[in-house]
Amino acid sequence: MLLGVLCISVYAITRRHLIGQFDRSLLTTARMLSAVIEEENFKEEAEGDHDAEAGDGENRPPTERTLELDIEVGMTGEFNNLNGGAYYQFWDHGRSLTVRSPSLGSRDLPQLDGAQTTPAYLACTLPDGKRGRLVQLRFNPRTEQGHQEQAQPKALTLVVAGDTGDLHHFLFFMRWLLLGSSAVVVILSTGLGLIVTGTGLSPVRSLARGIESVHEDNLDRRFSGQEYPEELRPICACLNDLLGRLKSAFDRRRQFNADIAHELRTPLAGIQSVIEVSLLRRRQPAEYRHSLHDCLIIVRTMHRMIDTLLSLARFDSGELSARSERIGLRRLIEDRWLSFADKAHDKNLTFDNLADDDIACISDRDHLGMIISNILDNAAEYSDAGGRIWVEAQRTEDMLVLSISNSGCQLAAVSLQQ
Repeated sequence: MLLGVLCISVYAITRRHLIGQFDRSLLTTARMLSAVIEEENFKEEAEGDHDAEAGDGENRPPTERTLELDIEVGMTGEFNNLNGGAYYQFWDHGRSLTVRSPSLGSRDLPQLDGAQTTPAYLACTLPDGKRGRLVQLRFNPRTEQGHQEQAQPKALTLVVAGDTGDLHHFLFFMRWLLLGSSAVVVILSTGLGLIVTGTGLSPVRSLARGIESVHEDNLDRRFSGQEYPEELRPICACLNDLLGRLKSAFDRRRQFNADIAHELRTPLAGIQSVIEVSLLRRRQPAEYRHSLHDCLIIVRTMHRMIDTLLSLARFDSGELSARSERIGLRRLIEDRWLSFADKAHDKNLTFDNLADDDIACISDRDHLGMIISNILDNAAEYSDAGGRIWVEAQRTEDMLVLSISNSGCQLAAVSLQQ
């Protein structure tokens, strides 16, 4: 688009300059002819033949105006060429007096309407049918005083026309030159742009192929910035950081799945064991009720675990919103331990809440209570009979540390071998 605008501007400026130069040449010729024209006036029969080039001077009336050129028009070939080239024509207001160049013959040049006080230009068709331009000039001729009485000179109109064929041929050539050169420049620049773009995008395509080859099982791959241009190195750094976060997320997902499988397998194994033992032989109704009670406890434990997982999933997806409030830790821990008091009593566990009454934090009560319940449940589950569970809370300069500990459980020799 810019190249087209530039070519059009160059052509318009060149055309205007050449036409202006042609018009100035016509005006110079017109002023030269107006300077060498002379008007003669007669009151009686002419005493002699006045040799006026291009005049109508045979059988003049008793009172007659004649025009005489002080130069030999025949010496100027462009006006004497019968095949055209250049033309001039003089006439007065009533066109009673007309002087033509030899190249015109008996033909007339176009005349502009109105009485212009300044030179007027016009594109026209010349008498020979070719394209041309003319200038029309109105002026007062000079007079010569002889033995006649001199009349007041009247204004004459002069039209000088020239063939613009060479000018239009040059403009035609220039149009095609600009059009052809623009087309060549566009083609070459397009080809060069494709080559440069292809070369410049080669590292991008290579990086895209590398990204495409990344899968879940090779998230440890990294892109070296030294293999790519300076412009792509920040992208490589961001990709490496993204791959690191993805790998960490996938690792956490795998660990989470493994933990869920382990947590679900343990209560299911307990239910299976109770059922298998109950089916080994016929038992009393009280024994069956005891087995069913054990299964119910395990199922309730599984429900709590599943509810916890669902709550965590909803929290991660934004379905649950946190509501911050001031929470006294000691009271919250006591409330959550009540759910496991029966289990602790059956195993003869000792529970010590060592958190001070004045220790508090700002958090969501339900979510924090869910976390504490999960930890207390694990502490009670994996403690040997007669063991101990204790809770401590300490405040540091910038955080609150809550620790839940138990006395642990001994593993059997078979478990250690496994």
